[in-house]
Amino acid sequence: MAGKVYFCPTPIGNLEDITLRALRVMKEADLILAEDTRHSMPLLKHYDIHTPLESYHKFNEEEKIGGILKRLDEGKDIALISDAGMPGVSDPGAVLLSALLKEGRPFEVLPGPSAHVCASVIAGLDEGRYLFWGFLPQKHGARVKTLEELADIPVPVIFYEAPHRIQRFAEDVLAALGNRPLIFVREISKMYEERVETTAADFLQNMEDFTIKGEFAVVLMPGEGEEEEIDIAAALRERMDGGESPSKAVKSVAKALNLPKNLVYKESLKL
Repeated sequence: MAGKVYFCPTPIGNLEDITLRALRVMKEADLILAEDTRHSMPLLKHYDIHTPLESYHKFNEEEKIGGILKRLDEGKDIALISDAGMPGVSDPGAVLLSALLKEGRPFEVLPGPSAHVCASVIAGLDEGRYLFWGFLPQKHGARVKTLEELADIPVPVIFYEAPHRIQRFAEDVLAALGNRPLIFVREISKMYEERVETTAADFLQNMEDFTIKGEFAVVLMPGEGEEEEIDIAAALRERMDGGESPSKAVKSVAKALNLPKNLVYKESLKL
C-alpha cells in the first residue's frame, strides 16, 4: 500500500500551540521532512519524537521530489513541517503538493497555527475579511509594482516581513500608495507579542520609537476615498525651481512632509 504525505503545522512561537493529531502523526511517520532540521530539533525533543529527520527547503524542493515519491511507493508515510506555521503558506510545501496532485497521490493537510490568521484577529479586522499576500518580491521595482496593483483592494492586505526589511516595506508603501495606515503585529504567540497602529510616514519618521525585532505580520489598511498622495519629487522640483539648492530642498521637503530625510534624499537622486 502506498504511503501518504501529511502536511503538519508547527507552533509559530509557543511550543504548546500544536495539536495532539500533529504530534501523533509525527511520531508514527516513517520520516519527517523539515525546513531547517536544526530549528525543528527542539520541538521534536520537547515532545520526545524520534522519527528520522531530513531537510526539505526552498533550495532543494525540486530535487527532493523524486526521492519522496519513491518512498511513498515503498509504503512510507511522511510528515512535512516548516519552521513555523502551515507548510505551503509562504513556506516550502507547495511544490510537493503540486507533484502529489499531478500524480494522484494521497495526502492530508492537518489544521493548526498560521500567523496571518492570528494577525487578522489581533488587528481587529471588521468581519475578519482580508487578503493574505505573504512576502513581497525582493527587488524594489517589483515590490512597488505589486503594491500599486493592490491599491484598490477594498479589504486589508496582510504581508509577512522580516525585521531587516521592515523599513523598506514602509518606504515602498509610501512610494506606491501614499500614507496608508499600517498595523504591525510582531512576535505572535511569544512573550513580547506586540500590536502597533501607525502610518507609513509616521513609522519612517519615528522609527526609534518602534521595536524592530522578530517576525512581523503587517496589515495594510485599504485606502479610504481620497487617498493621501505624497509626491516627493514634485515637492523637490518646486523647492529647487524656487532657488533652493538640492541639499536645502531635501531638508525643506522632509520637514514639510514629516518624512525621513534619507527617504527624500533617495528621491532627489532620481531627479
